[in-house]
Order: sequence, then structure tokens, then C-alpha cells
Amino acid sequence: MKSAPQNKYQHWDDLAAAAQRGDKRAYQTLIKELIPFARLVLSGRLASPDWVDDITQDMLISVHKALPTYEAGRSFKAWVSTILHYRKTDFLRKHYSSKTQETQSFDEIIENKLPAHVTNMDALGEYRDVEKALEAFPAKQREVFMLSKREGFSAQEIATIKNMSVSAVKVSVHRTIKRLKDILE
Repeated sequence: MKSAPQNKYQHWDDLAAAAQRGDKRAYQTLIKELIPFARLVLSGRLASPDWVDDITQDMLISVHKALPTYEAGRSFKAWVSTILHYRKTDFLRKHYSSKTQETQSFDEIIENKLPAHVTNMDALGEYRDVEKALEAFPAKQREVFMLSKREGFSAQEIATIKNMSVSAVKVSVHRTIKRLKDILE
């Protein structure tokens, strides 16, 4: 098999930067090119071919959510490959950990496992209070916190995305939580 030229994916850097500036055509092109890339990377590496589409979709959602945090000048391919790797790891972790748990009906999951704030509109004011308090934080600290607590990224993923060490990410999230508690009490 012939290897691809080194610069095959370099235009992704430009597409990502343009998408960050609001260029819808660049965003659509980027997403369209990411799908076959993800499928190629994942195919043959999973126990079920159906998982390829599931993980690809998870990766696209993560890219969409985290695109504003992509730093122009860094390799977009490396950035998205890291996201793909962690989405695959998360997917497999969920899949195999669920094999050891007993089966529950959907109704049982809703009754026993669903956090109250998901269906309780009374918590909406609390979310607004937190969002308002976060406005006082520096942008990078706020972004790290939101990636961790709202978007569900791991410290390792955030470290890669934000070009920080894992420990710096953890410290930032911890300090943000501590300061939020002080502000909101």
C-alpha cells in the first residue's frame, strides 16, 4: 500500500481556523473529510464494524463542541486524532464495563440512575448562577472547567486540546471549583 503524502491533512489546519471564524463551508468540508478519516483509522481495530459509526459520531460531536478551543498553528490532524483515540477508549470502556453489570430496563435506569437536575427544571436557576459566576474567571480557566465539567472531557484530553500538562488541568479545575463554592455560598 502506497503511503500518503506528508501534507495530505495540512489543509485541515486552515479549514479549522476558517471554521472557528464562522466559515460554514469550511466547517462542512472539514466534517465531511473527518468522517472517512475516522472510519479508516477505526476499521479493522474493533470487534464490531457497527462500532465504527458510533465512535465516529462521538468524535464528530466532540470536535464540534471543542472546535473553539483548537489553537491555530497546531496540527489539527494530531488534535482530532487524540479526540478520536479518547472517544474510542471511552466507547470501549462503556461497552465492556456494561457487560459486568446486570441488565436493567429503561424505566429502571430512569427511576434509579438519572440525576435529578436532568428532569428538574428547578435546578435551572442554579446553572445560570454558575454560568454567571464563571464569567469572572479568566477565559482559559473557564474553558478548561467547561471542557471538564460540562463537556465531559478527561484531564488528558483537555491537556492535549489546550496544550497544558495534565496536572495543570487538574489544578485549574480544582481551583475553579473551590472559587465557585466561595462565590456561590
